[in-house]
Amino acid sequence: MNKSNYILEMKGISKSFPGVQALKQVDMSVKAGEVHCLIGANGAGKSTLMKILAGVYLKDEGETTFQGRPVEITDPISSARLGIAVIYQELSLTQNMSVAENIFLGKYPKKYGIFLNWTELNQRAQAIINDLGIKIDVKKPVSGLSIGQRQIVELAKALATEAKLIVMDEPSATLSGEEFETLVRVIEGLKAKGITVIYISHRLEELFRVGDRVTVLRDGRHITTTDLRELNQDQLVELIIGHTLSKGKNESSVMVTGEEIISLTDVSTSKLTAINLALNKGEILGLYGLVGSGRTEVLRVIYGVDKPLQGHVKIRGKKASFKCPADAIKSGIAMVPENRKTQGLVLNLSVWENSIISSLRMFTQTGVLKYSKMYNKVSEYVGKLKIVTPSIKTPVRNLSGGNQQKVVIAKWLIRKSTILLFDEPTQGIDIGAKEEVYSIIKDLASKEFGVVVASSELEELLQLCDRILVMYNGKVAGEFRKDNFQEETILRYAVAGG
Repeated sequence: MNKSNYILEMKGISKSFPGVQALKQVDMSVKAGEVHCLIGANGAGKSTLMKILAGVYLKDEGETTFQGRPVEITDPISSARLGIAVIYQELSLTQNMSVAENIFLGKYPKKYGIFLNWTELNQRAQAIINDLGIKIDVKKPVSGLSIGQRQIVELAKALATEAKLIVMDEPSATLSGEEFETLVRVIEGLKAKGITVIYISHRLEELFRVGDRVTVLRDGRHITTTDLRELNQDQLVELIIGHTLSKGKNESSVMVTGEEIISLTDVSTSKLTAINLALNKGEILGLYGLVGSGRTEVLRVIYGVDKPLQGHVKIRGKKASFKCPADAIKSGIAMVPENRKTQGLVLNLSVWENSIISSLRMFTQTGVLKYSKMYNKVSEYVGKLKIVTPSIKTPVRNLSGGNQQKVVIAKWLIRKSTILLFDEPTQGIDIGAKEEVYSIIKDLASKEFGVVVASSELEELLQLCDRILVMYNGKVAGEFRKDNFQEETILRYAVAGG
């Protein structure tokens, strides 16, 4: 065992991507058997550092020591062999397979060296689950489990590999209060067994609940590593944002102008609590918050994906009871989703097919499609939005990320949608394309469209928006207008709720 009692030491870790220095000489040391929290605002470098530890990314420079020995982690297999397991926020379970099959995926016990030994598989899986103190039948398919139970199965997978260090990336982002309490008990059990945990969360109160020490990253640099008992929440927020907290609240009152086209009144869902929101014609409204804050969930309510358990939604002054997104689309509401490749486009179809897929009825006459009319309309918007494509018949999968995003926008403009919801509108596109998307959004607002932009990039919202609502733990923590945008204050609301 490492004489210094550190199971993991990462020293001078740097990593760059085209145009971005993600990590700059970062140090991180984790003691054996502790719960070590990793915190920082969006873009601080947390995920990049952990992906280097997991072997997903190769570091540019620096050295890693694990259990007292220098190691080179070149891929996820070499990381797993060391006894490192990473549980990402997007769980990697196979839905139609049983819990036991998932736990031992790729490592099934064999009978006579040939046949899968179902009895041993189920017994060993059930023993791991029971040892975690959770009641789950390992013979049942994962698809029938709650989100919290799936988190436990991911933990069981890590334990089945005899992991010595487990990284949990935003494990509570989708959990209910009761499920989080279960997670806390499980983490305490892991710690009692001497298993080390790196815990990543934007919810500061959780860190003080489960953690022993914390490492703070900011702008790709190591700021501090300290005992959580030596900090309070305000001090931790100051380390994250790099400023002394201002006294008093700088939240502004909001001047409501123009016609109100969307309003949410005391809307609550399983993820949101008493949301009050108004969008005016010609306005760009921003939703800012960290992972799990509820910003995407607000869009889902407006778009008819999630139904309010309490409260109501009004569109242009009339109460809306959308049963599904199709109802919202009929009311002129459009969604430009975070994942355009899986939710916004059909990649194997052409530019023109993706562009008119939501408005086919506009191009039919007596049940017959008018191809020339469709081609002309799509060509018009290819020109308006400056979509770079060899042809409107080019498969959309062949376009750059920025041009794919423009095709999604074209799809809704051709349909004549007047309320556009953007979820992470510039994710995965280059700087030049970002500016073009910003220009499109601003142009829409100038033409009296209503626009809501949910983003984890505060700079993006500061540049685009007339108002910003800050989300924290499923609630609106603060509301700010353009004449009082203060980056430090907005970030404080996002990190600590006010």
